[in-house]
Amino acid sequence: MSLDWGGASAEFQNDEQKSAVHIFLHALGTPEQVGRAAKFAQARLVYCSKKMPGFTQEVWYDDREQKVAPESKAAIKAAVGSQAGLMFMSEQEG
Repeated sequence: MSLDWGGASAEFQNDEQKSAVHIFLHALGTPEQVGRAAKFAQARLVYCSKKMPGFTQEVWYDDREQKVAPESKAAIKAAVGSQAGLMFMSEQEG
């Protein structure tokens, strides 16, 4: 698999603080969708770590219009959480 996608593609990037934020609006309703979303995030993090060495990274899932099962969030946290900060926007509402 090639990760040569061109320039780094974080949604927000702060060169001074060396930080990057990736925001994903992925369907997370089935185990297959959750698996794809986790793999996409992992690949994006690997790619950006090569293109932006030394940057901290965060992944934000905009899941506010979905009902995401707790086990789906746990699977994504297990796959991505050790590589970057992780947030589900639905958990920030209230």
